[in-house]
This record gives sequence, C-alpha cells and structure tokens, in this order.
Amino acid sequence: MSPDWELVRRRVAARPWAAAIARQLADDFDRWRRDLVIPPPGPPSAWTHHYFCDTDGEPLRFDASVPDRHVCTGCGRLYRGEPWDGAWRTKMHNAAAAQAQRAALLARLGRPGAAAELARIVAAYARDYTRYEPHGANAGTGRVQPQSLDEAIWAIGMLRAVRWAADELSPNTHAAVDGMAEAIISLLRPQVGQIHNIHCWMLAALAWCAARLGDAETPAWCRDSEFGARAQVMRGFHPEGLWYEISPAYHYYTVAALLSYREAAGAGGLPEAAVRRLASAINAPPALAYPDGRLPAYADAWPSCWVADFAPQAEAAWAILPEEPIDLGLYYAWPRPAPVRLWYGSQEPLDRPRPLPGRSSVAALVFGPEEVTPQSPPGGSLVWPEAGIGVLRSPRVRLALRFGPDGGGHDHRDKLNVDVAAGGWASLDLGTSGYGAAFTDWMRSPYAHNLLIVGGRPQPPHTGGLLEHSPRRLRAESAWGGHVIRRAVALTAEGWTDECDAELAAPSLVEWVFHGDGLFAPGEGEPAELDLPWLREVRRLQVPRDRVLTGSWDDEHGVRVAVTVPEGFAAYAARADGNPTGRPLGLLLLRGRAGRVRVHAAFALDG
Repeated sequence: MSPDWELVRRRVAARPWAAAIARQLADDFDRWRRDLVIPPPGPPSAWTHHYFCDTDGEPLRFDASVPDRHVCTGCGRLYRGEPWDGAWRTKMHNAAAAQAQRAALLARLGRPGAAAELARIVAAYARDYTRYEPHGANAGTGRVQPQSLDEAIWAIGMLRAVRWAADELSPNTHAAVDGMAEAIISLLRPQVGQIHNIHCWMLAALAWCAARLGDAETPAWCRDSEFGARAQVMRGFHPEGLWYEISPAYHYYTVAALLSYREAAGAGGLPEAAVRRLASAINAPPALAYPDGRLPAYADAWPSCWVADFAPQAEAAWAILPEEPIDLGLYYAWPRPAPVRLWYGSQEPLDRPRPLPGRSSVAALVFGPEEVTPQSPPGGSLVWPEAGIGVLRSPRVRLALRFGPDGGGHDHRDKLNVDVAAGGWASLDLGTSGYGAAFTDWMRSPYAHNLLIVGGRPQPPHTGGLLEHSPRRLRAESAWGGHVIRRAVALTAEGWTDECDAELAAPSLVEWVFHGDGLFAPGEGEPAELDLPWLREVRRLQVPRDRVLTGSWDDEHGVRVAVTVPEGFAAYAARADGNPTGRPLGLLLLRGRAGRVRVHAAFALDG
C-alpha cells in the first residue's frame, strides 16, 4: 500500500500536528543534506551494539563529522578504532536510509531540492550495492550493513522511499534499483530459517523487493513457507498478543517488521487469523504498563521503554490492518513529547531534535486517522497464562510475577521475577544495554533481578507454571534439576506480601535478592565483601533475634519491608547501577546454605 498523498498534503495544510511534523522533517532534511556522507564500499560496517560504553552501558555519541572518535554520553570515555569505526559506518548508512525517507516524503509535499537529494542517495547505493562485500559476525550476513537484520531494515527504508517518490527518479536509477532488489533477494532469502524477529525483518525486505520486481513466486514463499509470515505471527506471538521473546522492545520491533511486510505484500500477505493475532499484538501490551506509562523492560529490552514510544506502530497498524480495530488511543493515554520518528525501516541516528507534543511520527502523518482521542490507561489485574505474566493492581500498587516459557536467546533466565511500582517508588527490571558492552553482563545476571537464586548461577532455560490466581493474589512455580521454587505475591491494605519457598535437590547456596529506588536502610553493620563485582558499599546487616529484619529504601517514596531471614542466613545491603528510574539502586540480599528455604516479606507504603 502507498499513502494517499493528497490527504497528506491536506493534513499538513489544515492540522497543526501534521504541520509541526512536516516542519521538523524539513529541518532534519536540511541538516542531513549538509552532514550526510555515504560510506563507500571498502571497510565493512559493524554491529551497533558495540556503540555502548563498557563502564556504564551508556551509548556512545554519534557525530556525523567525526568517524574515528567515539565518546560515551555518560562518563566521557573515548573509544577509537574498530569495531567502533565500523559501527559509526553502520549508523551513517542508517542515516542515509532515514534521509531517503525524508526526501521522498518532502518531495511529495513540494519541497525544493528533496527529489535531487533522494536521487543522490538512491543512485549511489543502487550503483554500488554489489561492490559492498558480504560480511557479518552476529546475526547473519549483510553487504551494506553488518548482518542480515540491519541489511533488511536498511533495504526496506530505501525501497519504501523509492516507492513513495518513484516518478522523481531517472530510468537509469530505476534499473539500478531493480538490480539491487534482485541482489537483496539473493542475499537474504537463503538466511530465513527460524521463528525470530530477525527473520521477520528479512521476510519484510523480501516482500518489498518482490513488490518492486513484480515477482510472483517470492511473495507466496514469504507467506506460506515453514518460517514465512503466517508462521511467524501464529507461532511467534502468544494468544494474548505478546511476542515470545517477552521483551517489549523486541515485541514492537517484530510488530514493525510484520507491518512493514504487510505494507509491501498487501491484503493477501496474511490470512485472517494472522491479521487478528497481529492486531492483538498492538492492543495488548499497554495493559502491562506502570502507572506512569513505562513498560517493563523484561529480558533484553532497553531500560527506558514507554507506551508512547510505540505509537508509530499503532498509527501504521490503523491503516495497514484495516480489518481489525486498533486501540490507538491507548498509545496517547500517557502524553510524552517526542521528536519526529520516521516510519520503521529507516532507522534514525542517535542525535534527537526538539520534541513535539502529541502525535509526532511519520506513521501518524501518512497512515493514521485525522484525529486521535486518548483513552484512559488500562486498569485492573490480569493473567496471561500462555505468555506467563500476571499483574496485580490496587489503587497504589502495580505488581507483576512472571512464570512463562523460555524466551529464547534474549531471555534473562529469571522465572518468578517480580517487578513493582508502588506510590512513586519502583523496583523495576533493569533491561539491558548494548550487547557488546560489559555492563550488560550485570544487567543480565540473576542478581539484577528480584529472585531466589540457587547455586549463584542463572537458571537454565525452562518453563514455569501458574498454580493459582485471583485479582489480588498470584502463585507460580519454577522447577529444574530437582529444584522446585514456588512464589506467591498478594496485595494487602498496606502494600503487598511476597513469599518464596524452595525445595532443592541437595543443599546449596541460596540467595534472595530484592532491589528498588534508594539505598536500603538502616545500613548499619560491618563493611563486607561479596564475590559479586557489580555490588559496592556492601554492608552485613544485624539480624534480630526473632529473625525478622525491618527497614526501608531511603527514597522520597520509600517502601518499608519486614522480611524473615532463614536460620543460618546472613543479610546484606548494597548499591548497584543501572536503575531505569535514574535513582540510586539499593539491594537487600539474604544469603545462606540450605536444602529447604522459606522467605516471607511484607511490604508497606508510607502514608
């Protein structure tokens, strides 16, 4: 499908939100017309997950004018050479695809110079595409980009731009684009082979190439093969609508890929059942949100995930999935200003211009309805048995317990993890940083989660089970290697309770960890050392005779806890990094050796 360009022009002329998007697109276009340098064939591109700091996990600053010096946006640490130079080239290729989309859209709006800029970018890549050597070390092979995933996303961005402004390009350029599309099919089709977000992006790129070439065989293969789009939707998304990798970042990443696929493939690209499942993937996730609109950063998710960040997917779905109702207003239930975001397939560089209030995406401009009425945030408790997530809600507490199937390579192996938002205080999943950064080792470790840990090691891949549930109580089980752990959480008038029971195959080191905003107090006790490199300011706490340790996190919204310390166990308080809220992260850790353990904690909110 292609946008209704006459409708888009009318919107820009009559709707303030649309005019604001067009103005920022024009400003960004002018900036990148000055700064864009297309990396030529030669030195290969590299994984952008290398573009993060080992020390604090923060991204490096992408400076279009400096290809060989890369500075951490957090601590200022300087990186030089490879793989950071190669990651810079990847980001510049992404900037080129983004600029092509801006140029195509602005050409439709009559912007002088836009068509020439589009022709410059498209002609350069189409002419040289096969001169970029195939390479890749992390997720398949690309030519322009370092892996099949990035190659597919870049290709979609370029081909979308060509479709949007096809009559602005010369016959010679069109012929070269056809040759590039054929080469992309040859590169990517042999690499499709599993149910995974990366393979969804490859299918989308193949669909765009096939639509470009009028290829009749490739679309049928993309739809109906063993790992085609039908299988990706029906096998990859749980019936509740959540992608099997659980991470909200990868969920919406996959949704964007499959919407891009259907955008190219048209109505015949997915059967009715798959369209319904894909629509549920838009409508379901906001039900997991915290009261401020943040989504939990489960598994390998960016620590800062907000429902409003994914409004472009919902805006696009409104037009691309017209058969199904889309709860678009949910994505504006928590207003959050944002810079203009391009429709997926053209990734943006890291630098961000001024934010706009309300609707601020190209998807809203070219796909969404004329106006959107924000809906009220979803409320109430829920259980998704297949996805393995339960959420309890009271007027002041949002509490979740996860117990479902393994989520594949991005899973943090943290069955029975708990995350909480309570009256302004939070105990969140930390998510992850760039995969090439050492800091991610901490964020993926069991100690960065609210868990009962056996043997000091991550859990193996396995599936937990829901034992009972009601709107105020959840109880689930996790079992592996002869160990059985059961956890029950329940809402109370004061806050909530949390009880863990473990029966182990043999006595082992057992640790109970809970973290939250602020440092745990009272912190009196002897300084101590633990063999956990990411914890600092460790203190061994005094355990009362009755074995009930009481304290609170010293945040302005602090939560009090009374926790039973098992006989023979020690209690520690410590500080760690990586809290998504930006506040200090304080840990309470109980440690001992046992074959059977019970830990009961009662949490209470102040006031």
